[in-house]
Amino acid sequence: MTTINTVPEVEQAVAERYSAGAQAVEAALCCPVDYDPRFLTVIPQEVLDRDYGCGDPSAHLREGETVLDLGSGGGKIAFIASQVIGATGRVIGVDINDEMLALAESAKGQVAGAIGYGNVEFRKGRIQDMRLDVAATEAFLAKHAVTDLASLQAFEAETARQRVESPLVPDGSVDAVVSNCVLN
Repeated sequence: MTTINTVPEVEQAVAERYSAGAQAVEAALCCPVDYDPRFLTVIPQEVLDRDYGCGDPSAHLREGETVLDLGSGGGKIAFIASQVIGATGRVIGVDINDEMLALAESAKGQVAGAIGYGNVEFRKGRIQDMRLDVAATEAFLAKHAVTDLASLQAFEAETARQRVESPLVPDGSVDAVVSNCVLN
């Protein structure tokens, strides 16, 4: 019997690698970059240890901007951006990996408390499909299992509706997009 893999192999490899990286430090997963130390002091060490980014885009951000962090991982760049753009700005981190999102969410309150404001949010989504809110899609599937053609059509209609009525990141809603080259 032939098995068909419905998840592209590259996406599966990335998911496995970053899930492991969220659980324990993987030194060979990134190339180190020097960050402005004044922005790092408020970020929990656990986030710093599990950051696998290869660049610092914070120099390109301006106060008051809405910043979209693609592949936000544990949140380090989002938390740095939060400080650069200040209390009047906003950061939206998008990642597909549950473990990385949990790490970022676990640090969000501590960072907000340390800097005096909370302007960072994390959303579950695929960066190659910024209109589909994966968390909302998973919630729909939890209540409406796909078991036949009719339920498949209902699922497809729901994802089409989400993309139009409640996209993960609406068009024109951000001023700057940051992303790090990460998987080596």
